[in-house]
Amino acid sequence: MRRLALLVLVAAVLVALPKLVTTTTALPPQVRDLLGAGGGADRDRARVVRVTDGDTLKVRLADGSEEYVRVLGIDTPEVHEQVECGGPDASAAMAALAPVGSTVRLVSDPTQADRDRYDRLLRYVERGGRDVGKAQIASGHAQVYVHRGDPFRRTDAYRRAEARSERLGTGLWSRCWR
Repeated sequence: MRRLALLVLVAAVLVALPKLVTTTTALPPQVRDLLGAGGGADRDRARVVRVTDGDTLKVRLADGSEEYVRVLGIDTPEVHEQVECGGPDASAAMAALAPVGSTVRLVSDPTQADRDRYDRLLRYVERGGRDVGKAQIASGHAQVYVHRGDPFRRTDAYRRAEARSERLGTGLWSRCWR
């Protein structure tokens, strides 16, 4: 009888676990990944097809589809329509961090929308374990961008990198943003 009760209990937990895991954001991403929650949407590998500018890439996903990706948490000077001070430099810095043909990992942030108003994916971009957005900020080629005052998970780390970059006058801080 005990064995049957234990078996029923284990079966109930196994049936309920996927629903519990996918409906909560309390679990760290690493645990959700191990349990299979998120269905691979949180972290996708992609190949860079084009560097659009300092904060946007075009990538090819594993299924062969192509998407534009707006890097979460950063903003860089424009290079389209009206070229802003440092725009070409920010684009070149992005091309060095995520060159065409390289493999990147796209990481969603549950505190942010999945797509922006231009239908671009909103993702952190990582290459070789390096956070590309944070690297853009640290090199002085991007500033922290918090959409509508809704902080993203990496806001504090990005702001620390920005404060250091500004203090040292790196990149565009020396000629465009002072």
